[in-house]
Amino acid sequence: NHLLQTVFFKIDVLLLRRIDGPVVVGWYSTAYKWIDALLIIPPAVTMALFPILSRRAGDDPEGLRRAYGIAVRWLLMLALPIAAATTFSATLLIGILGGREFLPHGATALQIMIWFLPLSFVNGLTQYVLIALNRQRWITVSFAIAATFNVVANMMVIPVYSYSGAAAVTIASEVVLLLPFLWGLRDLGTPP
Repeated sequence: NHLLQTVFFKIDVLLLRRIDGPVVVGWYSTAYKWIDALLIIPPAVTMALFPILSRRAGDDPEGLRRAYGIAVRWLLMLALPIAAATTFSATLLIGILGGREFLPHGATALQIMIWFLPLSFVNGLTQYVLIALNRQRWITVSFAIAATFNVVANMMVIPVYSYSGAAAVTIASEVVLLLPFLWGLRDLGTPP
């Protein structure tokens, strides 16, 4: 799973380097630094909830569904304002981290890519609900599907749209990952 996650999250950088060169990778990677910093939030929330999720997975499916729904809402209440604030402050954020030489392209990449955050927060939690349900193999299948989509989509989009296309594929890849994750939870009832 870790190998598939690495392909899922970093293939765009390798393809950008090969197709557009190191300058474009610098712009894109500067945006990724802010994303990487924000990705510490879901594991903290998920690890705090995991014992409850595991207990309820064993004997209280309705309680698991409720806990999952509440956690998803809380994560979205965090992620959506962060994404909006980042969109409006991207130029400042990239200027602070990378300097003027990374503007405006680094800011543009961040303004697009940040919108994968809400989906990523939900996917991070959903992955651990699947683990609580002992469906780790389904996680592997889901990541294989999403990683394949990510590679193919990036190979098609980067030559035409460069880093903007790669950022958009990052968002689309999270959607592609969410779909099989939710399919793996189908017996819990309606998604939250």
